[in-house]
Amino acid sequence: MRPNAQRGDPKSIRYQLGLHFLGISAPGPGFFEHAEYEFILQAGDVAKRLKPRLPPPPLAGLTEDELRSLLPVGEAFLRIEERTALRLPEPVDYFSIDVWEERSNWLNTQRKLLGQCYIPLEQRFNKRLCTWSIVKEKSEVGLIICRFFLGTTPAPVRGLHVVRAATRSSELRLVWELPTSDGDLPLRGYRIEVRSEAELCRVKKHKELKTKRMSTRRGGKTIITRPQQSKAREQLRRDVEPRTASAPASSEPGATLTHLSGNTVYVIRVWAVNEAGAGPAAEVMGQTGPISPGLCGAARGATEGEEQALVLEWEPPSDNGGADLVAYRVWLRPVFQDGLGGFFPATNFIDLGLFEHVGHPGATQRAPVRVDQLPSCSGCLCSVAAINSAGLSGQSLEAPVVWAHDPEREKEIFEGSSSMSEDLKVDGGRVVITPSLTAQSPAPSHPEPITAFDPVAEGKGVVRNIRMDDRSNPTWNVSTRGALVARPNN
Repeated sequence: MRPNAQRGDPKSIRYQLGLHFLGISAPGPGFFEHAEYEFILQAGDVAKRLKPRLPPPPLAGLTEDELRSLLPVGEAFLRIEERTALRLPEPVDYFSIDVWEERSNWLNTQRKLLGQCYIPLEQRFNKRLCTWSIVKEKSEVGLIICRFFLGTTPAPVRGLHVVRAATRSSELRLVWELPTSDGDLPLRGYRIEVRSEAELCRVKKHKELKTKRMSTRRGGKTIITRPQQSKAREQLRRDVEPRTASAPASSEPGATLTHLSGNTVYVIRVWAVNEAGAGPAAEVMGQTGPISPGLCGAARGATEGEEQALVLEWEPPSDNGGADLVAYRVWLRPVFQDGLGGFFPATNFIDLGLFEHVGHPGATQRAPVRVDQLPSCSGCLCSVAAINSAGLSGQSLEAPVVWAHDPEREKEIFEGSSSMSEDLKVDGGRVVITPSLTAQSPAPSHPEPITAFDPVAEGKGVVRNIRMDDRSNPTWNVSTRGALVARPNN
C-alpha cells in the first residue's frame, strides 16, 4: 500500500528557540552587589520571563576564566547558568531581551530597566557562544554571554506502509523510514492516529453540526443562534475522537496496532515529533484481515430428481468476512416422539461433513441427505456453518426440517398442540426447547443434567453439561452457535 500525499499544513509547523545564559557584565567594579536581575524574552508574539538563580549552579564544560576571556578587561562580571526555550508558531528574524535590575535596602526597593539586548537569529550564530551588547539610550551599558539553538519540527516520515504478511483480523503492522530532517533537534518519537472510514464520515457530520445555525423568530425578528449541546451531539463528539498510539524513536521505526475491528479499512496518520512539536503527517490506508463469515439462511427441505430425493437448501451469508466462501459444514439433530406424545431433540448431532460452495457468491446451496441412513425420527434440526478461504468458520442457527412436507405435520412437531406439552416451538427462526413438568411426567427430586452441544467450536462437537437446580420451567434457547443457553422464565 502506497501512502497518500503528505498533508502537512505549513502554518502548523513550529520552531523552538533554546537559550543558554552564562553571564552578564557591566563597567566598573561592585556593580552587581546587592542586586537581582530579571530577563524578559520576546520573539515575535511569544514572550517569557526568566529570573536567574543566585548564586548560580556549577558550570558544565566551561570555567569562569574562560567566560571572562570573552569580556573586556576590568568589567564587573556576574556568572549565570540558566536554560530556557521558546516555541514559535512562525520564524522570526531576531529576539530581544529586556534586562531589569532590582536593588533593595532597608527603606525601599528600586526596580529599573538596565537596558535591552537584540540577538539576530542567523545560522552563523546558531549554537555558538557569543557576547551581545545591552543598550540603553543608544549607549552600551553591559554585555550578555549566551548561545541559542534554533530548531524546527521534523520532516514527514518516509515510506509509510502496512506489512501485509503481518496483517491479522485485529492487528496491522506499520513500518516507515526516518524523516529526511529532524529539524536540528533530537527526535522524541512518533505519534500515530487511526480512524476507520465510518469514523471519518462521523467526523464530517460532526463538523457540519458545529457550523449549523438555528433560526428563531422573536418579536417579528429572525435571530440566528447556535444549536445547544444535546446528548446525541455530545456522544457524536466522543465518537469522532480518533484512537492514538505512540512509537519510540529508533533506527528502524515501526508499530503494531492492536484491538482493531476485523475486515475494516482504516486511515492511519503518522507524525515525527521532536522538542519543537510534531511535523507534517504521512498517511496510508490499510485493511485488517478477514473474520468469520456471517449466518447462513435457515435450512429447508426440498426434493430433486425423479426419485424425489431429499436435499437441504440454504442461502449463503450476506457477509463473507472479507474472504471468498469456499465450503459449508452441515449437522443434523433428530427429533423423536416419546410415549406421552411429546417431541424432544436428540442430544448428539449427526455430522454430514463439508460441502463445497457452488455457483456465484449468492447462489442457493444444496446438500443431499440419505434418509435411509438416518435413525427413525419425526424430523431434524439442521445447522449450517459457512467457511471462507481464510479457514474461518461462521456461526450456525438451527432450523427445523421435516421429511413429510406437510405444514400440518410440521406444526404438530415443532409447535405442539393443546393436548401436548410444548417441548419444541419455532420463534422467528429460533428453536425454543421447553422441558415441561406435567402430572404424567413428574419432576424428579434431583433433575438430571441437560446436555448442550456446540457443533461449531473448532469444527468438533463440544459437550457442555448444564444442571437445573430449580423446579420452575426454564426456557432453553438455541444460540447462534447452535448451543443451548438457559434463561429461566422467572
